Amino acid sequence: MFTRRTFAGLAGILAGTLQTASAQAQTGARRAEVEALRRFAETTHPRGREAGADADWRSRWDTLAVEADSLSDGRYFLRLRRALSWFEDGHTTVLPFAFTGGIPSQMASGPFALSLSWRVRVFHDGAYVVEARDEAASLNGARITRVGGMEAGAIARAVAEQWPGNDAWAQRWAGYHFGQPALLEALAAINDPRAPIEVEAQLGRRRVRTRLLPRPGAGSELVALQREQAQCERWAAEVGAANFTREAGDALYVSVTEMEDLESFAAFTRSCFAAMDDSTSQRLIVDLRRNGGGNNFLPEALRKRIGHSRFNRPGGLYVLTSPATFSAAQNLVTRLERETFATFVGEPTGGRPNHYGDAASHVGAATGITSIVSAVTWSDSYPSDQRDWTMPDLFAPITFADWRAGRDAALDAAMTHQVGAGAGDEWDQDRVFYYDRASQMAEWRPFWRAGA
Repeated sequence: MFTRRTFAGLAGILAGTLQTASAQAQTGARRAEVEALRRFAETTHPRGREAGADADWRSRWDTLAVEADSLSDGRYFLRLRRALSWFEDGHTTVLPFAFTGGIPSQMASGPFALSLSWRVRVFHDGAYVVEARDEAASLNGARITRVGGMEAGAIARAVAEQWPGNDAWAQRWAGYHFGQPALLEALAAINDPRAPIEVEAQLGRRRVRTRLLPRPGAGSELVALQREQAQCERWAAEVGAANFTREAGDALYVSVTEMEDLESFAAFTRSCFAAMDDSTSQRLIVDLRRNGGGNNFLPEALRKRIGHSRFNRPGGLYVLTSPATFSAAQNLVTRLERETFATFVGEPTGGRPNHYGDAASHVGAATGITSIVSAVTWSDSYPSDQRDWTMPDLFAPITFADWRAGRDAALDAAMTHQVGAGAGDEWDQDRVFYYDRASQMAEWRPFWRAGA
């Protein structure tokens, strides 16, 4: 007799058969995606032919192709990024889903759909919670010491080891990984991106422990830590713009943060010309710490005017940089370094003086992951300039305590620094071989590199 139980059994067998057929159809899909991205990188990047002939490059991709279909979503994402990191080029990478319109449909039901109820920022002296809610609310303002089975510094180092760019650019994005269970699993901090995560932190002198619950939407509508705004933040709020000028004591401060729109940047440039002409200030401070790039042709007129101005002398021109200074902002940094007497203040830049950019995108057919690969060589410095970054001449890192209190050590240094005698000699070796001056040889040792 054909009973309900018999029907249910047949239905189960049929469902299992369909699932098996679907799995078999998907087997090899990631491998094909890996091979397609490899070909795209080799034919797009200026060093693509060199990469194709390199044993390390071939090993990365050959191994990934074999293992791709067995990797977790997070591990697959990071392995793709690590394979592209052969170029050591921050413009050649796998983009976080926050930059691509959200999680692709192929991965929407996986661990990338889960987040944690905090936002972490990595400062020079530690990884701190700067936004939180729900079970993480008690951690707001705390210094993270451990997530799962890994210390916070070890997580930042693990990010840097597979990051397609310099250490400063890796630190700029390291905090993002603390909020993504899929990436924490890929970095080996946790075993299961769906399971509660044990967290340890230091809040003042008090040690705090809690469990974070990975779930959809946990990272949205977070409550920001109360803090004092820095002077430059207050100025930006007053004018309602990212690009602006402001007289401050004996200095003319110029914030250059956005370089995308031609019309608005042209108007800003003319306002800078007028401010430089009218100002009685004795020094010009150009702030590029929040500039992640854009159109590197837009600031050329401003750069040339600065070079011809009375500010272009030792002690008259200061440029503020940070790990967020990248791409077109790095172009501007390098050109100012090459053509002017600028003194650089703050932290190392997120890009190289000679770098690659103008990236083309590639979307994986199997996963929807978007990768970008540089297509253009930018050589703004000497061919012999092999620096990973532009180091500041006056080192003024951002610590958590300063950030929370609204203190700006870099701006303070730029406004008060005094140069020594004889600093204006164009024939000085530090001017001719600027990339080899003493400040560029200094080590950068944030907390996660100290003692490593």
